[in-house]
Amino acid sequence: MEEYLIGLNGLETIRGQETQSRGVEAGFKFFVLGLEKWNEIPLLLPDHIQLAEWIERLRAREVGESKGKSKEASLIFRPHIDQLSPNIHYVCFRDIDEQRKERPIRFILTSEVFILLGWNGFSPERLDEWAQRGILTNPLELACALGLRLLRHHQKSLEVIEDQMDLIEEEILIAPRSWQLNRIITLHRRVLGLKRSLKANQGVFAQLKNITKLKYGDLHEELMLEMKRAIEDIYQTHEMIESLREAYQAATDNHANDIMKLLTLLATILLPINLLTSFFGMNFEVMPLIHTTYGIVIFYTLSALIVIVVMAYFIKKKWLK
Repeated sequence: MEEYLIGLNGLETIRGQETQSRGVEAGFKFFVLGLEKWNEIPLLLPDHIQLAEWIERLRAREVGESKGKSKEASLIFRPHIDQLSPNIHYVCFRDIDEQRKERPIRFILTSEVFILLGWNGFSPERLDEWAQRGILTNPLELACALGLRLLRHHQKSLEVIEDQMDLIEEEILIAPRSWQLNRIITLHRRVLGLKRSLKANQGVFAQLKNITKLKYGDLHEELMLEMKRAIEDIYQTHEMIESLREAYQAATDNHANDIMKLLTLLATILLPINLLTSFFGMNFEVMPLIHTTYGIVIFYTLSALIVIVVMAYFIKKKWLK
């Protein structure tokens, strides 16, 4: 277990009896526990509130979720908030790391104590930076700061998707291919997963406002504004994905039309030649050019003339463009 005090001087490490002796007037207490140390949580809460049974139920549920398999468009770690007592809340956020794997941010907060269950990509250095900037005045402000951090991770993933969409759109305009549709479907699933994640986190963020605290700061308002902006961005990107898929379909249809146009032109050019070939291929003795020395030359000359006339007509009609 790691023990800290967050105050105006930043992040300070506290140990042993110092945990009990230092008051919260200088800040609030911050603890980091591993998932295997859930049984120590009740001892860290104010007045040693005994919530062992509730804590054990939470541990069993969260460990069960941790064993689940991640899916692109599903939520393994579903964001939620549980009220353990009037002033004690358990919160779970859903974050996304740089490898696009989801991970939970679990913590318990009161008006004086913040218990984080595993760092999960967070670091004491970042926490110290926030504390020295004076934005962490109480545990709820830290919860909002963590929420803002995971929102930026969602937005970063969204920006990566948008960059990939631009590349696919450029490739479609140059030459549509079948594998591009598979990439569009993959991006569509990723956007859907981000949208579901943001919507689930949004419900938890809204409930944070109901937690009582002495001074209500501006960080929660910033969190809700960022959430609204992120939701709008995800819906916009989802619409762009749909437009991109329609653009791919239109490009594919145009490519098929070009192929059919080419085949139609070839068939039109060869049709008169096929007619001549069929005529002179009949088994009759009395036919024009059959016994003429230059019959074959005349036949090929007539065929070439037909091709030239037909091509000239197509060019005049601008059907070859």
